[in-house]
Amino acid sequence: MDPQSTTDTELAAIQDDQLTPLPTPVDLALTKEQAIELRHRDAMRMVIYLMVFRVALATLLMGAVVAVAWRGDNAENLGGTYGRFVFSLLATTYLASLAYGLSIRHVRNALRFAYVQIAVDLVIISALVHATGGAGSGYTFLYLVDIVAMALLPTRNGVLYVATAGATCMIAVFSAGYLEWIPPIPGQPVMPWDLTGRDMMLRVVVNVSGVLSVAALGFMLANQTRKAGERLIRHERFAGDLASLHENTIRSLSSGLMTTTRTGIITSVNDAAAEILGIDRNMTLRQSIARHIPAFVSTLERAGPMGNIRRQELDVKRPDGTTRRIGISATPLNDHSGAIVGRVIHFQDLTELRRMEQLVQRSERLAGIGRLAAGIAHEIRNPLASISGSVELLRALNPTDADSQQLAEIVIREVDRLNALISSLLDYTRPPNENRETIEVQEQIAELVQAFAQGTPRSTVNIAVEPNLKIRCSNGAFRQLMWNLLRNADEAMPTDRATGNEIRISATACEINQRAAVEILIRDNGKGIPEENIDQIFEPFFTAGKAGGTGLGLAMVARIVEDHLGTIEVDSKPGAGTTFTVRFPAATATPVPG
Repeated sequence: MDPQSTTDTELAAIQDDQLTPLPTPVDLALTKEQAIELRHRDAMRMVIYLMVFRVALATLLMGAVVAVAWRGDNAENLGGTYGRFVFSLLATTYLASLAYGLSIRHVRNALRFAYVQIAVDLVIISALVHATGGAGSGYTFLYLVDIVAMALLPTRNGVLYVATAGATCMIAVFSAGYLEWIPPIPGQPVMPWDLTGRDMMLRVVVNVSGVLSVAALGFMLANQTRKAGERLIRHERFAGDLASLHENTIRSLSSGLMTTTRTGIITSVNDAAAEILGIDRNMTLRQSIARHIPAFVSTLERAGPMGNIRRQELDVKRPDGTTRRIGISATPLNDHSGAIVGRVIHFQDLTELRRMEQLVQRSERLAGIGRLAAGIAHEIRNPLASISGSVELLRALNPTDADSQQLAEIVIREVDRLNALISSLLDYTRPPNENRETIEVQEQIAELVQAFAQGTPRSTVNIAVEPNLKIRCSNGAFRQLMWNLLRNADEAMPTDRATGNEIRISATACEINQRAAVEILIRDNGKGIPEENIDQIFEPFFTAGKAGGTGLGLAMVARIVEDHLGTIEVDSKPGAGTTFTVRFPAATATPVPG
């Protein structure tokens, strides 16, 4: 049966057929139609059980009849008129059950379907009772079977209806047989009128009393079943609501949540935890937590099953090779009796937060260094001018002394180098350029790479830039940023490699804080940067031993990116090359101040 096919008319018919009153939606948290559908399904299930029981009982009775006939040397009577009549009743039972089974798919009212079956049963039982002696028959107990069956159905007054009908059929069959209003079956061994009047009345009273007693007990059973069913539905609904609330709460958490057994086997994982760890939620179940957060296992072991673990920070390596910084804590998981059955592990992804903290700390540190460098640069530049002028004058006074001339050239060259360093320092500490405009990224990068190729680079530069990418930036600052990154990538290439030095520049659209942005990647396949130097490469005067470097190139790059409200990241592995990722707000986004 399709539960959705019940129409309003059919629902009303079920109610008219004395279904038990429905609890209010407040008590049961179910709509009227939902409650009727539940009772309809319960009724259909009991009707199917009744059909199976009827077939089994008919088979048992037929076997008993045959067995008694064989043991009593009356086997020849089975082929007579009486035997054929008895077997026809059994055959009618089988055929009726078959018809019920074929029509059950089309039933829309389970209770009325049950009433039809019970009415047919009462007719067959009455015929069998009359054929086996009327009031003296041993099959009068079959009337009680239908009463008990109706007590199991979700109806309040059905037991009374069936009991009344059964008692009426019983009295009618007993009386009609005793008074010979119904003719006997040819070959019938026991006649209904063989009883005395006193025995007849006694059997009527005893059997009707049995029917009424079973009806009373059945009515009580039906009421108890109805109340138990209502409580069960209410509790199931409440449990379902709790489970749904629990699931929705866990799913909506932005932080990761796991539960494990006492031995560390994962029993549940929410979506945020799967996303943070980069794992498949379903595949993770029944796996050990040591497989996904190995750094946390030693902490769990030290705390033991009873101890809480306060927030700790550790690094987790995801299956894709990236590393996440997480803040993690754990508490015992108790069952309904208070016994500890596992742990609840809660963690958050702190990677972006720690990265931002590092950026802020670096910006503050660089700002302090910049202010100090600006003051020193101004103080040094004036003496440098005096030194340079004095050396030039000394060299002019003694032009024939070769040693003096060479020393003067060294002094002047170093003064010029120091002056260039001071100029770079002043550029680094100078306030942002106010002259900003919308520039075409593809055009600027193409011109810059063309100019870069005019020198003697060690590398081949390949460009893959999407068209129509525009940013709002100072033209000179953007070219200086790209030039420094290009030169830095080229200088990182090994000199002993004949071919294969390659720098790849790509640019695509992206987002920064849900605003349109442009992402520029500069990749090289050079020597890479040692891990211990990654956090220092944007600091002034950090050169990592590069000959002739001032240590201000990448510091200047970071300053330009910061001034334009962008971001810069570096990913490098020794021997595998380096990738710088620069993001600028797009010209279509909110303009950068200045």
